[in-house]
Amino acid sequence: MPETTIRFDLPFAGSAELSLFNLAGQRLATLVSGDREAGSYTLLWDGTDDAGRDLASGMYFYRLAAGDRAETRKLMLLR
Repeated sequence: MPETTIRFDLPFAGSAELSLFNLAGQRLATLVSGDREAGSYTLLWDGTDDAGRDLASGMYFYRLAAGDRAETRKLMLLR
């Protein structure tokens, strides 16, 4: 099963959410949700959605929201 690594930094402690979206903007998975300490994080994602279904190869976006900040980045899944 393929995995991809997502690295992110939180400059301050607080609530954080990292969600995965398809190109149509539909939320497919929530990979991080809840309070986190400030610091650097590494997340291994197995290419599945919240229901455990394998997602197809292609381009996705992940969005990290923490406090009043949000950042969106591209992610390519290859199977």
